[in-house]
Parts: sequence; C-alpha cells; structure tokens
Amino acid sequence: MKINKQSLEEQATDYLRDKIVKGEMDQGEKIVESTLAKDLELSRSTVRMALNTLSHEGLVVQKPYAGWHIFSLDEEDLWELYHLRVALESQAAAMAAERASEQDKQKLQSIYKEYYELCAAVPSDIQAICDADFRLHRCVVEVSGSKRMEKAYSQIANQLQSYLCMTHEDYDVTQSALSHKPMIDAICNGDKETAWAEAKANITPLTEHCAQLKKNSY
Repeated sequence: MKINKQSLEEQATDYLRDKIVKGEMDQGEKIVESTLAKDLELSRSTVRMALNTLSHEGLVVQKPYAGWHIFSLDEEDLWELYHLRVALESQAAAMAAERASEQDKQKLQSIYKEYYELCAAVPSDIQAICDADFRLHRCVVEVSGSKRMEKAYSQIANQLQSYLCMTHEDYDVTQSALSHKPMIDAICNGDKETAWAEAKANITPLTEHCAQLKKNSY
C-alpha cells in the first residue's frame, strides 16, 4: 500500500482500522512494527502513532515483552458487548420512536431499504451486509437525539462491528434486513414499547456467540 504525503498517521490509522474491523487481520494476530512500516512504506514512528490511536479505540493491545497484537474477543468481552448493545440499542430505539422527525423517519427507511436490497442482491457479501446492519443501528442511535448515548455508542463502535460480523457467521443473511423491519416500523409509528422490544430481539443471544467462539478455538 502506498500512502501519500498528507496526514500519514491518519491515513495509516484509517487503513489499519478498516482491515481490522473487516476481519482482514485476525483477532490476536501479532503486529511487527518494522514489518508493517516496510509494507506501508512509512516510518516506524508513524506506524507506532497509528497503533497508539487504535489502542485507544480498543482495536489493538500492547502486551509487555510481546509487542502489539490485534484485539481478541473472549467470552467476557462478548458478555459485555451483548449487554451494552441491549442497553444502548434498545433504549435508543425507544427514544427514537418518541423523538424522530419526519426527516429522521425518511432517513431510517432509506437506510433500511438499501440494507434490504443489498441482502437480496448480494447475500454472499457478508462484510457489506454487516456494514449495512451497523449503519442502520447507528442511525437509530443518532435519531434517539441523545448525544451522550451517541458518544457511548461511538466508543465501542469498532468492536461492535466485529461483533456483528460474528453474528452473521452462521446466520441466514437473506433474512438480516427483514428481521429489522418491525423495529423500523415501530419507530416510525411512534410505538416506543415495541421499538424497544424489537431492538432487543435483533441482538443475537450471547450463548450462541460463546458456542461459536469455543468452536473456532478448536
């Protein structure tokens, strides 16, 4: 990869973030600064600054005497992310049902339509479907009108995208968008109780993730 001379650290950060979130770099994978710097044609200090930024986002960790590694999600991490999703996304959906303007509703419906059409057109493109899934949930959080909730969601957004990819590993992705329709309908109809319940119903139970995690470890 060649990076131009402008904002080298930011470009390196964006490049690595994208590869990690999309699963192109394996969880737990060791990162060798010198090798990465050579591959990106950057100085080690620039790569180190990019890695430091990603460490604050929870995407890489620096282990004593072992260097940098891609983050990994163990059962405890999955437990936390599951409950964070339930708390934030369910409440956001209920608040969105109360606060969404007509413009907000149109935006939600437009994003949902794109999501639905993507699932129908390219069901084999898991990454694109995961990205569309995340965009819809993030839009719901934005429509909730709570800046604090939006900030909290942003802090775990990168790990949530990896979490979403895990949920689609053994799931019929052609149904991915359809499963969100009751939530979007409830928000647009101002039904906060149903919006809350449907948002929660869309979050894959933790036990299924743990089973998949254990399976992948063998």
